Amino acid sequence: MPNAWEQRKLIRRLHAFTDSVIQKRREQLKDNQVPEVREDHQDEHLYTKRKETFLDLLLNVRVDGNSLSDLDIREEVDTFMFEGHDTTTSGIAFTFYQLAKHPEIQERLYQEIQDVLGADFRTVPLTYSTLQNFPYLDMVVKESLRLLPPVSFIGRRLVEDIEINGVTVPAGTDFTIPIYVIHRNPAIYPDPERFDPERFSESNTQRRGPYDYIPFSIGSRNCIGQRYALLEMKVAIVRMVSFYRILPGDTMHEIRLKTDLVLRPDKSIPIKLAARP
Repeated sequence: MPNAWEQRKLIRRLHAFTDSVIQKRREQLKDNQVPEVREDHQDEHLYTKRKETFLDLLLNVRVDGNSLSDLDIREEVDTFMFEGHDTTTSGIAFTFYQLAKHPEIQERLYQEIQDVLGADFRTVPLTYSTLQNFPYLDMVVKESLRLLPPVSFIGRRLVEDIEINGVTVPAGTDFTIPIYVIHRNPAIYPDPERFDPERFSESNTQRRGPYDYIPFSIGSRNCIGQRYALLEMKVAIVRMVSFYRILPGDTMHEIRLKTDLVLRPDKSIPIKLAARP
């Protein structure tokens, strides 16, 4: 089938890119040419230090006395490099969708950006520490991920028997956990379809249990890229809102959701951008 040929071609391209990254890093480690990393962004405390990357750990790990094969390493790197692209893109796009629908929330966020970053808010570098100073942005992102989580369901397999409402479910049973539905529990989120960042204010967050909000799953198998994904989302949102007002498109009301592994609109999200003065 034509689609199968296209899929194979794209996969070969991705694998070629990943193989080149692995080979380049292997050569750098062999020749001791790994660049140093600046560890502290404060000028008075700047120093450099050799830091191991995730790929370094994979290249050095040994299982039963043997190193991982290039194929084993490529599978791990592919997961780390490509798995987060669709999910993060979905999270960013749906946050823009919510901001377009709620201009008052968008303007409050714009004001916070100006207050935190100052007069040069459009050009000041965004660092990890800077992004910790946006409480309302954090609330907006969390509420967007509650209402439209990019990964709307996950699967798990029981490793031991468990009793649920008097019924014993045996080990080996496969479960589907509907994150999309869990995030709409009216007992936890009154008027659950309403977009309300205040649900994630400090006082409201304290009333929820650890399993009432799980956009990145939870426990030992939660998303390894959770923090990185949140940083990506926040940087994209700050930059977009700094320069543009996000307005609803003419067909905004026609959006329908679909999901395979990642929640997405059936066509696209129609928004308009108006340059801010």
